[in-house]
Amino acid sequence: MRIRPSVVPGRAVARRSPAPRASALLARAAFAFAVLASLALAPTAAAQFTCCNPWVDVGGALPGTHGAPLLELSGSMAPGTVVTLDMENALELAPTYLILGFGQIGVPFQGGVLVPQPDVIRLFVTDGNGRLGFAVTWPGVPAGTEVVLQAWIEDPVGPFGYAASNGVSGLGPEDPPPGAFPADWVNGSDCGNEPEIQVQQYDENTYILRQSMCTDFEGPFMFLLFGQDEVLLYDTGAGGIPIANVVNAVIADWKAAHGNPSLDLLVAHTHSHGDHVAGDGQFQGMPDTTVVGTSATAVMNFWGFQDWPNDTVQRDLGGRVLDVLAIPGHQAAHIAIYDHETALLLTGDTLYPGFLFIFGAVSQDNFAKYRASIQRLVDFTADKPVQWVFGTHVEMTSTPGVAYPYGTSNQPNERDPQLLRAHLLELNAAVQAMGANPQVEVHDDFIIQPSG
Repeated sequence: MRIRPSVVPGRAVARRSPAPRASALLARAAFAFAVLASLALAPTAAAQFTCCNPWVDVGGALPGTHGAPLLELSGSMAPGTVVTLDMENALELAPTYLILGFGQIGVPFQGGVLVPQPDVIRLFVTDGNGRLGFAVTWPGVPAGTEVVLQAWIEDPVGPFGYAASNGVSGLGPEDPPPGAFPADWVNGSDCGNEPEIQVQQYDENTYILRQSMCTDFEGPFMFLLFGQDEVLLYDTGAGGIPIANVVNAVIADWKAAHGNPSLDLLVAHTHSHGDHVAGDGQFQGMPDTTVVGTSATAVMNFWGFQDWPNDTVQRDLGGRVLDVLAIPGHQAAHIAIYDHETALLLTGDTLYPGFLFIFGAVSQDNFAKYRASIQRLVDFTADKPVQWVFGTHVEMTSTPGVAYPYGTSNQPNERDPQLLRAHLLELNAAVQAMGANPQVEVHDDFIIQPSG
């Protein structure tokens, strides 16, 4: 479908020939970015889920007073996430036509190159520093749809009264893969038949393990994330289980299915409480294995934090990138992991369907740290898709707002463990509203439980 925009009033500017053609093109209509939400667009290229920044500089800048204006975009292009635009090096206080197109045309224009197909045009004015910047909630486009932007700035130094930024192109991604969950997790209701460790293949390169509540009431979840060079085991359980044997068997099966590549094993932790690190000793001394220490200093040093807890660091497992965030509050060395391959946000004991314990909430200032950590997670995920928020326990029942008593080891009617980003936003709103006065607060899918 060809879009026929309505006309935007133009501004008279002295130009050399061929000004009539420029006026006709630049006077095309001003549609808000929200128009994208209602456009019926056909995919233009094959796409797959990729995260987290699909934008690529495709060139085409035309220098002006301050050289070539530089346009940059960031954000995943997932529906409902934030996309941020920033342009610099343009003329100050200059009318600027931001052109958005669903494809590239790359035609000569005004002494430069018009990169996008001019489907959507919006008039802005640069600020006193020659910058233009804003953020929008992205409505989403069909997978494979190319979105291209370029800015044309009125600038007397340009060949025909215009400078132009580089073009920036992004390809609408597929939705994150949904993954596979079992009909039921082991929940302590059948100790004669439950395995000590349930192994669930979430997708080709991701496994979720749960320790049976018959072995420990905590029933923690653990995660195996395979890259091409390294496999991450995230937590080792509450003890009393053959975690190393099970993990080694999963790794052997995965390697056999993928041509037996050489893989290093990285053993790390959500945090250092005993029900998450008790199996560490089974991995100590194993070949090609690194076991990360459990103190806050060891965690900071291993992952490479420079400004704990404020910075975000990355670990590439080999074609699989993880973002690692510090989220102290529940425990001083707590981290969260965001997986680019699956869009899973792994939050440990900071958020899961159960009792969200914050010990030393006032006496050790841990509630303030927890609030800051939750806000940091909200801000971090604002421009990223989140398929699931997955913690390490379940204590809520399938009845909203009702939990099993803490310490229960038989939970036949427990809630599913996976949560949504909406739950993270709900938690953030609640703890921020509490301010410096933490209190127990029951929600449908979790219970905020500060103490001390």
